[in-house]
Amino acid sequence: MRPQLTCAALLALAAPVAAQSNVERVTNDAYARSHDYDLVHQRIEIRNFDWDSTSLDGRVTTTLVALRPGLDSVILDAGKRLVVSRVVDARGATLRSSAHGDTLVVYPARPVAFRDTLRFSIDYHARIDNGRGLTFIEPEGREHRPQQIWSQGEDHDNHFWFPTYDFPNDKMTWELAATVPRQYTVVSNGRLVADRKNPDGTHTVTWRQDPRSATYLVSLVVAPLVRLADTWRGIPVEYYVYAADSSRARRLFGVTPDMIEVYSRLTGVRYPWAKYAQTTVADFFGGMENVSATTLIDWLPDERAYLDRPWYQWILIPHELAHQWFGDYVTLENWANMWLNEGFAEFLPGQYWRVKLGPHAEDDYYLDEYRQYLQIDRRKSMALAALGSNNVYPKGALVLRMLLRYLGPERFWASLQAYLTRHALGNATSDDLRQAVLDATGENLDWFWNQWIYAAGHPRFVVTAAYDTAARKLTLTVKQAQPDSGKADSTGLRFETPKVFRMPVAIRLGTAGGSGGGDVVRRVELTAREQTIEIPELPGAPTMVVFDDGNTILKELTFDQPTSWLATQLKRDPDLWNRQWAIEQLAHRPGDAAAVAALAEAATASDYFRTRAAAVEALGELPAASAAAPLAAALRDTSAQVRRAAVAALGQLGGARAADLARTTFHDDPSYEVRAAALTALVRADSTASDSAIAWGLATPSYQDVVQEAAYRLIAQMGDTGAIPRVESLLATDHFAAHVLAALAARGSAHALDVLAVHLNDDRRAVRRWVVEAFQFTLPRQLGIPRLQGAAGTLKYPDTRKDVEGALQRLQKPGTDDE
Repeated sequence: MRPQLTCAALLALAAPVAAQSNVERVTNDAYARSHDYDLVHQRIEIRNFDWDSTSLDGRVTTTLVALRPGLDSVILDAGKRLVVSRVVDARGATLRSSAHGDTLVVYPARPVAFRDTLRFSIDYHARIDNGRGLTFIEPEGREHRPQQIWSQGEDHDNHFWFPTYDFPNDKMTWELAATVPRQYTVVSNGRLVADRKNPDGTHTVTWRQDPRSATYLVSLVVAPLVRLADTWRGIPVEYYVYAADSSRARRLFGVTPDMIEVYSRLTGVRYPWAKYAQTTVADFFGGMENVSATTLIDWLPDERAYLDRPWYQWILIPHELAHQWFGDYVTLENWANMWLNEGFAEFLPGQYWRVKLGPHAEDDYYLDEYRQYLQIDRRKSMALAALGSNNVYPKGALVLRMLLRYLGPERFWASLQAYLTRHALGNATSDDLRQAVLDATGENLDWFWNQWIYAAGHPRFVVTAAYDTAARKLTLTVKQAQPDSGKADSTGLRFETPKVFRMPVAIRLGTAGGSGGGDVVRRVELTAREQTIEIPELPGAPTMVVFDDGNTILKELTFDQPTSWLATQLKRDPDLWNRQWAIEQLAHRPGDAAAVAALAEAATASDYFRTRAAAVEALGELPAASAAAPLAAALRDTSAQVRRAAVAALGQLGGARAADLARTTFHDDPSYEVRAAALTALVRADSTASDSAIAWGLATPSYQDVVQEAAYRLIAQMGDTGAIPRVESLLATDHFAAHVLAALAARGSAHALDVLAVHLNDDRRAVRRWVVEAFQFTLPRQLGIPRLQGAAGTLKYPDTRKDVEGALQRLQKPGTDDE
C-alpha cells in the first residue's frame, strides 16, 4: 500500500506546530484525529449496482456512543458524490442533515448525553468516481477479465461509497448486505450469515464482521467467482478465484493454513478472525489486508512459473496474512505510524521462510529488503515513524530484524505477544511497541527508538585494519561517516540522521593459528563517531576479519581488505549478506587472479543459489578469458536464478560462443525468467540476431509476460522503428505495447508518437487508457504535454477526455519528473 492523498489531508487535520521535531510530533500523537463519538456498529446495505454510471444505492444504519455531553451534531466522512435522500432515527423520525464537501453532518432530534447511544439510518445514492473507494471493472473484450466490483479503503477512501468515520483510531463491528445478480459471488469481512434469493433474479448476501476493526478495512468484492475451501484448526480458509483459475489456486494458496499456524505460534496469538478468505480481482495493485478477507491481484502463476519463485507466494500471500495481526488486530493510531502495519507485514514473511526453509532463506528474503531500502533512502532519507514516510516497508522489516537480533528470539517474541495482547482489537503507536518491549524484557530501548524509528538514515562505517605481528594484535579504526544532510520541508520539519548510531557489534577473526572452530570473536559497543578497537593475543595473523558478524546492523560498510581475507569470508561466512558484500569487493579486482578464482568457486560450488547467482553476476564484469568457463558451467545449475544470472553475464561478455549459448538457453530452458534473460543476452552478444530474437519473444507466452516484455525492451532500447506495426497490433492485448511506442517516440521517432496519439481515439477503452498512461509515465513531458494539449479538442470519448485532463494536470505539476 502506498499512501496517496494522506499527507496533505492529515496535515490539514492535525496542523502540528512547525517548530516541533519529528519525534515530538509522532510521540505527542499530533497526527491523530479528534472525534466526539465512538463508532460502535454499522449495517451497510447496498444494491442497484450500475457499471455504466458507476453508481449504487445504499442504506447505512449507524450506532454510536457520545463522547461529550450534549452531542448535538454527528460529523461523518461521506464523499460529496453521495446524495442523501433521507436520514431517520431508530423510531423512524426524520433527522436534519447537511453536506459539506466530503463530510455529512447529522443532527440528532435532541442532544445526546455523554456515553448515551444514538442510532440512525442514511439512505443515499452513490455516484462513484471510479477507482475511489470502489472500482467497477468492465471486460472490455479482454480475456481473463470478467465484470466485477472491488473496494479499496486504505488510507481513507471507504467514505466515497458509504458514510462512516474514515480514520483508523476508532473501531467498529459491521454487517454488509449486498444485493447483486445471482451469477455474482459477494465476498466481504467476517462470517457469512445469509444468502437470500430474491424474485427478481438477484440475491442478497450478508456478512458480519465481529469483533471490531478499523473502517478502512471494510471490504466488498462482487464478481463471478468459485470458492475453494480449506481449513486451519476448524477456521474456514477460503480461496475465491475465477473459474478459469481454479486449477491453479490450490498450488498457490495451499500454503496459507501452514502460514497461519507458523504466525500464530511465533506471535503467541492465535489467528483472531472467523475466517480467512483470499479473493483475486482484476487491475488490483497487489494485495490489501481487509480484515479476514484479503483482496489480491488475479495473477495466479502457472506451474512453470514456480521455477522462478514467484513474488506472489514468496512475499504477497505471507505479507497480507501478517496484517491480520499487525494492522487489523492491532491497528496504527494514525498514519504517521504506518510502519507498525507495513513494517511488521514485510518482516514476518522472512520469519516464515526461516521456519520452513532455514536461515539462508531468511537472509535471502531480507537481502532483497536491504536493496530496496538503500534505493529509497538514497532518493530521500526519512524517519520510519513519520507522516508519509517513504520506507515503511523495507526499513520497517529491517529494523524489526535488527531488533530481533538485538533482543534474541525469546525476548523479541515475548515483546510482540505483549504488544498484541495489550492492544488487541485496538490501536497503537510506535511508543506503545517500545513500552511492550520494556514490560516484557525490563529493558528501555528509548535509544534504539530515537535513532532507528524517529530519526532518518543508517550508519556508514569506514573501517581500517592494522595487524601488529610482534604483538599479535589487530587494531580496527571504525568511523561513522553518514552525513546529516536532510532539508526542512515547508512546515519546518527536517529529518535528522544521527551523527553516531549506538549499537553492539561482533567482530569475527579467522587466524593462521586456528581452525574454523577456533575463530576469535569480540563484542564491543559502538558509541562514538570514531573509535579504536584492539583485539590482542591472537593465535596468529588474521585470515579473515568480519565486521558485524551475523550482519546485525542496518548499515553500509567500507572496509578495504586483502583479497585472501575476502576470499576466506566468501567461502566460510554463513551469512548471505556478508557473502554478498565480499563478492562486491572482489568484483572490483578484475586483474587479481585470486579474486577471480574465489568468484569462480562461489559461482559453481557455494551451498546456496543466491550466493552462486551473485558470484555469477560479478563474473560478468570480468575479462572473458577468466569468466567464460565458470559462466558456461553455471548454465547447468539446478537453480533458475543462477542460470538467469549466467546467461545475462554471458551476454555481457559477448562473442559467438556466448550468442550460441544464449540461443540454446532460450529454446531449451524451462524457466520463463531465464528465457527472457537469454533473449537480451543473445542480442547483446550478437546484434544481428535482434530481429529473430524479438520475433521469438513476442510469440512466446509466459507468466506475467516476462518473455514478451524482454522483447519489448529490446525494441525500445535499440530504437527499432521497424517494429512499430507489430507493436501497434498488440496494443489491445498488452499494456506494455503503448509504453514501447512512447519509448520509441522519446528516442526521436515522430511516427511512433503519431501512432500513439491516434489511439487516444481507439474504440477500445483499455487501449485508450493504456495510451494515456504511456503519455504520462513514459513519454518525456516536453513531448507529451504539447501533443496531449493538441489532441484534447479532438477526443471522442468522455472517459479519455477526463483521463487526458488529469494526465496534463500531473505532467504540468512542478517536480513531476522526479516523482
